[in-house]
Amino acid sequence: MAAPMLRWGCLGRRRALALVDGRTRSRRGAPTGSASDRIREQSSVAQQPVHTAQEPRKGEHKWAAVVGLEIHAQISSNSKLFSGSQVRFAAPPNSLVSFFDASLPGTLPVLNRRCVEAAVMTGLALNCHINKKSLFDRKHYFYADLPAGYQITQQRLPIAVNGSLTYSVCLGKPRNQMVTRTARVKQIQLEQDSGKSLHDDLRSQTLVDLNRAGVGLLEVVLEPDMSCGDEAATAVRELQLILQALGTSQANMAEGQLRVDANISVHHPGEPLGIRTEVKNLNSFRFLAKAIDYEIERQINELESGGEILNETRSFDYKLGCTVPMRDKEGKQDYRFMPEPNLPPLRLYDDASSPPAGTASQQVVNIDRIRETLPELPGVTRERLVRQYGMLPEHSFTLLWYTCCGCNWSHGCVLTDLTVSQVSGALNADTRQSPCPTMLTQDP
Repeated sequence: MAAPMLRWGCLGRRRALALVDGRTRSRRGAPTGSASDRIREQSSVAQQPVHTAQEPRKGEHKWAAVVGLEIHAQISSNSKLFSGSQVRFAAPPNSLVSFFDASLPGTLPVLNRRCVEAAVMTGLALNCHINKKSLFDRKHYFYADLPAGYQITQQRLPIAVNGSLTYSVCLGKPRNQMVTRTARVKQIQLEQDSGKSLHDDLRSQTLVDLNRAGVGLLEVVLEPDMSCGDEAATAVRELQLILQALGTSQANMAEGQLRVDANISVHHPGEPLGIRTEVKNLNSFRFLAKAIDYEIERQINELESGGEILNETRSFDYKLGCTVPMRDKEGKQDYRFMPEPNLPPLRLYDDASSPPAGTASQQVVNIDRIRETLPELPGVTRERLVRQYGMLPEHSFTLLWYTCCGCNWSHGCVLTDLTVSQVSGALNADTRQSPCPTMLTQDP
């Protein structure tokens, strides 16, 4: 079968870029934490935890919590995953919709090279194995803002697998004791976003905006290696910093560019894991931590009072500060996965393998070339600040957080003996601001 064609991630131009071989899996819901928001179910790869994250200290309590995460990050690209439609936040409704986005008959997907390179770069930064061959699949389900009735995703063979995310948790009363933890990354996959349903309760109607339909997403699945809300929020915050340092996603939670689904269960240490619940579409670190901690407490209280935990999807109501049930997951939904017939396998190359004869160099995604362009990651920057300038570890976290968030981080300098110019030089030294030239195509 012929290799899929890749195009540059810019509006108005579709250059043939042979991205050979690929698979995908996907899904996503609306970026909101309110119970009234409609949230989309997702295939939860992390729903079968491998082991307990951490058992409680002796005498602390008799329950252990297990938390796994599915994180959806919007890829920083000028156009969508399979169409040339522009990607822009807060555009007029239905103003950025191509024929393919609207699922008109006869339209075909054209894979965005920028999105593939972003997935490879993210996988390398998270110590993943990059599959040189990945596949795309159709995941069938009905929503009003999903015109095709299916989502193109990577169910069978994703683009990256078996990685790790290292983060540091603050412990102690003053929270000045840093402990390093690692969460396993099960997989990273490419997928389409859906549109957005806007519910007008006053007029009892629902309006559909397809501007977001087809936008490229990275789904990062973390194994259930966490045990509380603060730990999960810290892991997601570290991933956000990595994505922003790479330039693969702006990861702005306020604009729905980073959304989290949390899979939570409790059990007695030494016993099998309990029945899990899934809390969908958490779009802030504070809501994520609160939702997980509330759900852990709710499950413990339910079990201690003689009740049982249902395998269900829940939403976090930030006004009430609690999770509320959305739908029952006891009956497994049949998504009727099937290979995407319009996208051949996605093939990637490295220095040890060469593309077919006659393939233009700009049509090839080379894993080793992307590896060479990786910038300095946040963890390395923090270590350099501590080692070179004698900064306290917790202060290095604060300064780097200010920088990556685009805030006036100079206010953080009051925590150290360094001047603003010293910190600025330390943060900017030995870093590469342009991660991958071929991914930085600008709109004409």
